[in-house]
Amino acid sequence: MKITFLIVFFSTLSAFSQEIKYELIFRDSCSGKIVNSHLYHLERNGKLYSTFESDNGTIPLPEKGVYKLFASEIGEVHQVEINEEMNSDTLYIPKIREFLVTHTKPNYIFRKCDKKIDGYETGYYSNGSIRLVAEFKNGLVIGELKRFYQNGKIEEISIYDKRGFLTKKTEFDKNGEIIE
Repeated sequence: MKITFLIVFFSTLSAFSQEIKYELIFRDSCSGKIVNSHLYHLERNGKLYSTFESDNGTIPLPEKGVYKLFASEIGEVHQVEINEEMNSDTLYIPKIREFLVTHTKPNYIFRKCDKKIDGYETGYYSNGSIRLVAEFKNGLVIGELKRFYQNGKIEEISIYDKRGFLTKKTEFDKNGEIIE
């Protein structure tokens, strides 16, 4: 009887003392290379868990369950289920990336796999839904740029002049209503 109690006690103790970890990995859509992420956090029940709590890019968690993942590097939010002692997910770094540049006023240069974009292009989220649609000339948006939320609803419609400067912008909430 004492031996059974000790086995159950130590099994229970080791189950509670095991640390749960989460790691986010990126796959570069252009090169196919794997890149570890250090700029993300998880949220559950109003509490944030971040990579700042560890040196190796993993996040220690108090318990298993469903968490909200904020992948800051690529601007995506996902729901993830933590159900193992070591958990990881892989997201894709978009082919189309934008970079802020300044001359006389802020402007954005868009690149696809490190080359300035020319022509009509569509960018995608990791889940395959459309991120943005626009026409580009030498990396600048010319005309209309449409951005979408991960749920597929329109997030913004922006109009750019022939020099690539923003002239008008209309933003929408996640339900598709115009934000005043």
